[in-house]
Amino acid sequence: MSQATQARNDGIYDEMDYSAEYSDNLPAILKQLNISLAFTSYQAGRLMLVRSDGETLDINYKSFPRPMGLTVTQDSLTLGTFTQVIKFQREDLLLAQVKQPLPSIEEDITAPRIKPKEPEQPASGSDADAGLKAEASEPDVELTQEQLERRKQWQAYQEALFAPLDERADACFISRSAHFTGMINIHDIDWGDEGLWAVNSSFSCLCTLSPDASFIPRWKPHFISELGPEDRCHLNGMALKDGKPAYVTTFSQYNEPAKWRHSDEFNGTLMEVAGNRILLEGLAMPHSPRWHEGKVYFCNSGYGELCSYDPASGRHETIAKLPGFTRGMDFYGPLLFVGLSKVRDGAVNKPSPLKEMYQETFSGIWIINLEDSSQVAHISFTGNVDQIYDIAVLTDCSFPELIEPQHPRMRNHFCFPALAESRDRS
Repeated sequence: MSQATQARNDGIYDEMDYSAEYSDNLPAILKQLNISLAFTSYQAGRLMLVRSDGETLDINYKSFPRPMGLTVTQDSLTLGTFTQVIKFQREDLLLAQVKQPLPSIEEDITAPRIKPKEPEQPASGSDADAGLKAEASEPDVELTQEQLERRKQWQAYQEALFAPLDERADACFISRSAHFTGMINIHDIDWGDEGLWAVNSSFSCLCTLSPDASFIPRWKPHFISELGPEDRCHLNGMALKDGKPAYVTTFSQYNEPAKWRHSDEFNGTLMEVAGNRILLEGLAMPHSPRWHEGKVYFCNSGYGELCSYDPASGRHETIAKLPGFTRGMDFYGPLLFVGLSKVRDGAVNKPSPLKEMYQETFSGIWIINLEDSSQVAHISFTGNVDQIYDIAVLTDCSFPELIEPQHPRMRNHFCFPALAESRDRS
């Protein structure tokens, strides 16, 4: 095993504890509403699916480099990662196929049949012949016990990729397309009238995507003088309204490279995009603005607050105070799903006030009933999944499956429209 291969395998088997505790009513809630949850953890390097069979929860995780922004439609899930935006299409007609074993590539009719060239055999007794024999007979004694165990784990991992997927699966999302943005520190993303919008934190702007460019800058806060990969104000959150970006959050109003990291004050903002004006300031590390039923909901994350802003009246209200760094939000009817992260020591001068407010903070998902601001249910991670960035509700499925780009099932799980019959016949 080469050093490069070993290093790559080491990354796969870095220990992560995904254990969680959840309120007794959560499996039934998800099953009865026929919904599931997707969320990202850049710290864990995972996109996770919270699935329910009505009795218990199943947390399924997929590996991606620095997964961040997440958005869903009725038939797709789109994910922002370290240097890419990846779209997964919902193709439930594949469910029967994913519940069957995947044939080996040698048995796959879609795989090309290429006979490997027979290596030339050196003359008997030559130095080359002796070298080949020594290489072929070289035992594994040169590998350490740890390396042998990792090889065993790798082989088991490969075998698991060919096994049938969970029989309970009721939706299938498969990799469909990807766009390479480069490391723009992508945060919130959402589909609008002009395609996919993204928060480009590195360049302090909102952007759209084009196959001919890394990104197309479309809007920047009025206090940002020019675009450069300098994360000047830490623009991070975005809310669309009627198909267009309407509100954003920033950590600061600075116009210098990463100055917000060295500030001794909280001067975060909620801004209106159309008028390029500040609606609220003095916020503590705000995130995740979302437009819902006439109000802008957002997280005043440094205080663990879930807030709303009414643009008609200008009223700002705190809906709930939670024991964690609030970040990531989605809705289903009157239910609001919000992510919590544990307070961490970040590369900033002034730490989150949560550090002084609570002896212990939590990582998980809390469900709030907007009709009375009551806490309905929650899931709390008890292992080392400490940070959550974004959350999305998947509808019309309680046990979805997702096929990532590198999965071997991508070679023969096809989706395409029927061949149109020609209208002109000779």
